[in-house]
Amino acid sequence: MYLKYIFKNNHDQGKSVNKVSAQNLFFPAACIHAAITAVLTVLAYQFSSEWLMAFVGLGHAHEMLFGFALALIAGYTLGQIEARWLWILFGLWLFARIGYWVDPAGAIGQWSSPLFALALAWKIVPRFFAAKKWRNRMISPLLMAICSVPLGWLILREMGWPVAPGQLSQAMILLLVMLMAFIGGRIIAPAVAGEMQKRGITQQARVQPQLEALILLLLPAGAISALIPGASQVAGVLSITVAIVIAVRLIRWKIWRCGDRADLIGLGIGYGWLAIGTFALGFAIFFELATYVLLHFITVGALGTLSASVMMKNNLHQFKHLPQPKVMIVNILGLLCLATLFRVLAGAIVDSSPGLTGPHLLWLSALSWSAAYFALAIFLFSTQRKSTQKQASLKKASAVKAAPKIVNATSVVTQSKRGQCHDSI
Repeated sequence: MYLKYIFKNNHDQGKSVNKVSAQNLFFPAACIHAAITAVLTVLAYQFSSEWLMAFVGLGHAHEMLFGFALALIAGYTLGQIEARWLWILFGLWLFARIGYWVDPAGAIGQWSSPLFALALAWKIVPRFFAAKKWRNRMISPLLMAICSVPLGWLILREMGWPVAPGQLSQAMILLLVMLMAFIGGRIIAPAVAGEMQKRGITQQARVQPQLEALILLLLPAGAISALIPGASQVAGVLSITVAIVIAVRLIRWKIWRCGDRADLIGLGIGYGWLAIGTFALGFAIFFELATYVLLHFITVGALGTLSASVMMKNNLHQFKHLPQPKVMIVNILGLLCLATLFRVLAGAIVDSSPGLTGPHLLWLSALSWSAAYFALAIFLFSTQRKSTQKQASLKKASAVKAAPKIVNATSVVTQSKRGQCHDSI
């Protein structure tokens, strides 16, 4: 029913060109996917069951990167797209999820995610070719690299993993850090500057192109170094350097001056998690420590908080004249913060210790994450329905305003006819 509602709503909005908004479909789907897979992953770790094999070990990374992250990228970068292509891409994404969940080792489960990723790249990569600045043009190869990882994952798996899957995951995580740092900066800088301008404050540090350029140059080198045996220390140094750059950029924005804008504070928190996570990942890579726990600073903290904040900000933009639902925003951000802390602690705590153990913390993390994304999905549904009702009321109001003109025109004609009859008599 919801898919029918979304299609009708978007088709009515742009029926002349038959284009629809990708975020209205992919963002709620990403939320529901995130909420469900978190719980299934914890169940898979605690119970040995054949139907949960897709969420164990590499399966968890597979769904987090190729399911959740790619759905977010699709929703954000596709923008307004032809309706048939939106449904084709969404169908491929959904088919890939179901195929992998049912049979992760089968041909459908293995090939469907690369197929979706390459189809997505075909639609989004050319959009950034026309950019004039080199920093903007960097997004095309970045998106192409991210969308090529599922195919690389499949090829390396068939070759017996000459490059460890952990290295490939680290490389994609660094590419995601690059994308989040770029897009996050392009959203935060003008939003904070605009809010401060309303208060009579001139924001000096906005996009900060020199720092942005450093991020765009260092992270691709870090991702490549992560794939080369013996070059892990190079990747670690580059990651730590980028983390410092991200932190400096965030501090210079002075987002704390926008304390009453919960959506901007959420973006700042997400960018802060990005700095912490990139530093922790670089530290672990440099000293050749296990990274599977520290990666969650980025995947849960940064990706979760930034994506939720962007989705809420985009939907609230339609209702700028109304007060922000601060309680809801704070609750969602708080749940994601708890999910991040619980997940990292779950990997660090010893299960035999008294009180909260690793499994308990895993459940707390998963439930916090799921609650946040279920709440976010409901919020997206409700705001999109309100948007439809608002557009319907505007159409009705315009029709009502036009009606008196028609009535007056009719009465004028009738009166003129009566006058003609009277004159003729």
